[in-house]
Amino acid sequence: TERLRELAAGLRATWPDVLVAAQALYVSRATGRADVVLGMPMMCRMGSVALRVPGMVMNVLPLRLAVTPEATFADLVRQVVLSIREVRRHQRYRYEDIRRDLGLLGEQRALVGPLVNVMPFDYGVDFAGSPARARNLSAGPVEDLTVNIYDRADGRGLAVDHDGNPALYDDDALATHQERFLHLLDRIAAADPHRPTGDLDIATPQELALVLEEFNRTERPVPPTTLIGPIEAQAARTPGATALVFGDTRLTYAQLDERANRLAHHLQSLGARPGAVVAVSVPRSAELIVALLAVLKAGAAYLPLDPDYPAQRLSYMLADAAPVCAITDRADRLPQGTGVPLVALDTLDVSGRPWVNPPRALTPAHPAYVIYTSGSTGRPKGVVVPHSAIDNRLRWMQHAYGLTGEDRVLQKTPSSFDVSVWEFFWPLREGATLVVAEPGVHKDPAQLARLIHEQAVTTCHFVPSMLQVFLAEPAAAHCAGVLRRVFCSGEALPRESAHVFARTLPGVELHNLYGPTEAAVDVTYHACDPADSGPVPIGRPVWNTRLYVLDAARRPCPPGVPGELFLAGRQLADGYLHRPELTAERFVLDPFGPPGSRMYRTGDVARWTGQGEVEYLGRTDHQVKLRGQRIELGEIEAALTAQDGVDGACALVREDRPGEQLLVGYVTGAADPAAVRAGVARELPEHMVPSAVVALEAFPLSPSGKLERRELPPPVFTGSGQGREPADAREAALTRIFADVLGVDRVGPDDTFFDLGGTSLLAV
Repeated sequence: TERLRELAAGLRATWPDVLVAAQALYVSRATGRADVVLGMPMMCRMGSVALRVPGMVMNVLPLRLAVTPEATFADLVRQVVLSIREVRRHQRYRYEDIRRDLGLLGEQRALVGPLVNVMPFDYGVDFAGSPARARNLSAGPVEDLTVNIYDRADGRGLAVDHDGNPALYDDDALATHQERFLHLLDRIAAADPHRPTGDLDIATPQELALVLEEFNRTERPVPPTTLIGPIEAQAARTPGATALVFGDTRLTYAQLDERANRLAHHLQSLGARPGAVVAVSVPRSAELIVALLAVLKAGAAYLPLDPDYPAQRLSYMLADAAPVCAITDRADRLPQGTGVPLVALDTLDVSGRPWVNPPRALTPAHPAYVIYTSGSTGRPKGVVVPHSAIDNRLRWMQHAYGLTGEDRVLQKTPSSFDVSVWEFFWPLREGATLVVAEPGVHKDPAQLARLIHEQAVTTCHFVPSMLQVFLAEPAAAHCAGVLRRVFCSGEALPRESAHVFARTLPGVELHNLYGPTEAAVDVTYHACDPADSGPVPIGRPVWNTRLYVLDAARRPCPPGVPGELFLAGRQLADGYLHRPELTAERFVLDPFGPPGSRMYRTGDVARWTGQGEVEYLGRTDHQVKLRGQRIELGEIEAALTAQDGVDGACALVREDRPGEQLLVGYVTGAADPAAVRAGVARELPEHMVPSAVVALEAFPLSPSGKLERRELPPPVFTGSGQGREPADAREAALTRIFADVLGVDRVGPDDTFFDLGGTSLLAV
């Protein structure tokens, strides 16, 4: 107490000012927000007469403070002093009137954050001319959280009580808040008030040990192997076992190994070697698997190029990655004039090449693959993942879920997305069978259910949004007899989806995984229990992986407190291909790990639970996940802005109808929205093309001049209402169905489903 009084005197403030500043700092740390609003009790007794009138005339006013990690505690105290002085001028502005003026009457929403009440515990008052002693017994009903700080007259120092709305806080939560606040007060009293507040933790030493050490005990020795080595060893152990099924094609491990070896020798003659990149643009097929294995056998890193990507994007990736060659199923698959030598499989004869494993000086540190992800600057960026990273990921997965030779794993994710990596290679490392879905099947739940049932698939993956569609398919229930485990990743998994899964596929395991491309696919895992409720966690760290939830000053957040999620450990990518500045920005020094180690900034907001699992809460930037695919809105905005007649652009994901997420672009200028959308479709992949482009005269702005994304209008989709009438009953029925599904009044026979706001999931 005395140290706080001395601190206040040194800052030319009162000790209640210091306590209010401390509470503001605590709230900022506990919520992860720089804009803090506290509740300040005001006496509302102005003048000597009012001071003697008996009765309860106190009012509560909002005290708004900006708390940033760069500011010093002295700065914050000064801000409190000035802000309280300003608030006192309005102390008779009733709390109820403020709610009325803000349009909050009738809403169950707190106007302010925690109420901070600093007062003597036992004090004398002049009560209607009679001397009396006042003693605080109760602060009354609490809307959110109340912090009562008493200056005890007996000299025993301050007493700090936390009282909370029982609908929001239980006794343990209040006790935790109190312990952390007292810890912060100790830190403030001992620290230099002219140092940045970012140096002050609210996490207690015990909590720091928990989140930095106990929750991150994942060390596991792994041998120094490559991604391809265990696959070759498996082929030698079980040459006659079925390795791959695609339609009517069946390949044993020996056959697959031989075909990949012959192609690998050919690739080496073209310059494929450790450290080099080979592009692969082959539709999902047996040939795709052979090509990927051949690249790895040659020692190079494979670069998957989706055959459905626009020519402009494919040309950019080829120019940026500079592969030594590109494997395609046919010569006209890729854009002309790139200068990259083509290996067209439909005309290639490698029968004269050796069938044995090619020699290669490959180490775990060499790149295994390069996958391009959306870029905020308008340019996609290539993530370079080494063999050691993905090998750790697959070894952990085998330890956790244990594939055997009886398992059959479905491969349905496009090769340009990182989930495909474990789908391709995990089963082939463990002697299981890889069941490859034909192109397009991954979008059709009925065909998927049929394929899973007919091929007795035991293991598969779904993006949560596609899982919802799959579970709504009646045939999905027939998969319960063959499926053993289903993995989800790419989006937040709704708890309701987990419950529907348990009812539809009883006895089948559901596992929620999380991870970015920059950390070898997945870094956390959580087994879903049908009896659980609340948000589905993304789980615990995998082998040799550390998770940090850090505040704006990159200090560890205690359990329950949101912060940005950072990743460290063996699974980190090398960085971004030919982008050293971006690599340095996203892969930063790890102050909590071994000397020289790095950590990756995910941009995801998360928090630890008390049980050592992590919950995903959202993003710190404008990156989104739409139907499992990572999208930088900045890249879409750059493409919109580049169109003729567009002055300004922004993009966002809307959900105007429950469960229907739409990517929408907004532009200002004289451009025609339809022409803008068509132009963007020539540059960006299908999943990044806005469902609608809305033309505005001007963007809605806040008083400070910032874009108000919440004020952007929803797109209005209408059918043409022109042209010919339906030619027959079938066309008439289809137009009615389209109108109903799309929520528009009328659809003409020649209207395009996707131009009216349709999406691939909505089509299903």
